[in-house]
Amino acid sequence: MPRNAQRSTPVIKDVAKLAGVSAPTVSRYLNGTAKVNEEKRERIAQAIKLLGYKPSVVARALANKEMDSVMVFATNSGTFSTNMTSIGVENGARERNYLFNVTTLSEDRMDEVRPTVQMALGANPAGVVVYEYDHAGAEALRYIPDDIPLVIVGGNAGEGRYQVINSEREGGHLMTRYLLGLGHRTVYHVGRPQGPSDNTRTNGWRDAMAEAGIAAPPVIEVSATDLSESVEAGRRIAGFDDATAVFAGNDETAIAVIKGLREAGKRVPEDVSVVGFDNRTFGPLWTPPLTSYSQNFVETGERAFSMLYEQIQARRGGQEPPKSRLETVRGEFVERGSALPFAG
Repeated sequence: MPRNAQRSTPVIKDVAKLAGVSAPTVSRYLNGTAKVNEEKRERIAQAIKLLGYKPSVVARALANKEMDSVMVFATNSGTFSTNMTSIGVENGARERNYLFNVTTLSEDRMDEVRPTVQMALGANPAGVVVYEYDHAGAEALRYIPDDIPLVIVGGNAGEGRYQVINSEREGGHLMTRYLLGLGHRTVYHVGRPQGPSDNTRTNGWRDAMAEAGIAAPPVIEVSATDLSESVEAGRRIAGFDDATAVFAGNDETAIAVIKGLREAGKRVPEDVSVVGFDNRTFGPLWTPPLTSYSQNFVETGERAFSMLYEQIQARRGGQEPPKSRLETVRGEFVERGSALPFAG
């Protein structure tokens, strides 16, 4: 049999024939551009499953005048929180047969944010997700046209019509309150510089200190990428007479601080209790096992795509957009062995 005598990849006409409907009906089902009755939807879905049909992204783009894709704008795309959030967005996109793209922005090149956003939007994505964890993300929002479906991840609560945030401030408050509850008279905080949002771990630390009537010591700011600064912070803290507890802005920082404390002759947790944030997989393996705060960044990304997809479908169907909403993904306190009650 000649190679072109049979088609190895099913096309939309094959689905229509098997389902007993027209090709335009299958197209409407796939694009969500018009209602298809339930009986036909079931037949089409079954035909797609039996044939193993995968819609052509390019063909659907021509029909919709936009690609079946989602564009994510992110800074520091290699960091744990950003990377895991993107995995969540990609999971949601894959389930809906959408392409997933990430455009990286730079805090060090703010003058490039506008042309970078405009170039990425030239690919005609169906919707956009912006991680507003820092100033570059906030700047990017200025150049997203109003008619493009958009979800903000992070930022100040209520800042966008559609927004998903993590319980950053709540988590910082909880970790600090935990240390104070162990009887420590003050809590030092080592963390990276804050972005434009007030929903930060550092602000949660400040909240807990203020509630306890304790004057918060100055924040010890360290680089997000150079852990030697966190080791040095640990050495410095070892020289403070009142330093018996430290809340680190993430688990990597916590472990580096512990290294610095030990190099300066301090025992952890006997002399200084240290807790982290993010509950990385290496935390339980450290000595001592690290007490931390677990955040589900993957769920954050999945929720962001779901919220975006609702907007896209409403737009393509000529319907009113979904009601504005803010969703918060709660974290979880994980107690291990890196903190002890204050010995006095």
